[in-house]
Amino acid sequence: MRLLKKFLEGVGSSLTVDEERLLRINNKRFTVGEELDNFIFRWDNLVYAGKLLGKDRKLFHPSPTLLQELASEQGPLNKVHVNRETGWLFVCGRDVFEESILKKEGKFEEGVLSLVMFDGSCLGYGRVESFQGKRILKNVFDIGDFLRRERWRT
Repeated sequence: MRLLKKFLEGVGSSLTVDEERLLRINNKRFTVGEELDNFIFRWDNLVYAGKLLGKDRKLFHPSPTLLQELASEQGPLNKVHVNRETGWLFVCGRDVFEESILKKEGKFEEGVLSLVMFDGSCLGYGRVESFQGKRILKNVFDIGDFLRRERWRT
């Protein structure tokens, strides 16, 4: 729970998670609605339940579902909006240079986490860092990660 809260604070989110509805299965965090209570008989053998929020590792790794939920949140969330080409490069694992950002919302200073947005959708998130005197958004997670990890078989 601590890592999840730290991540939400890092992107400037005011989203709160009901701790009573939070379920931990191995290193994954889920929110389970009351409607599932009647269908779950053995909580100790679960593999997946409810909505996946992300995984606890050294840091919290949010799921694309949580990122999309955060993207639709109103308020002082840290977001950067990019064009189609920059968004494609970000999904391919590249970093975003400050001059490629069309619009910034919230904080954009060194060490801050920021969501990368294209056309109302969240492509992932990154951490603001300095590189050769310029600020960049270092890619931490993007939605292309799942495709890069997939092994293609012929």
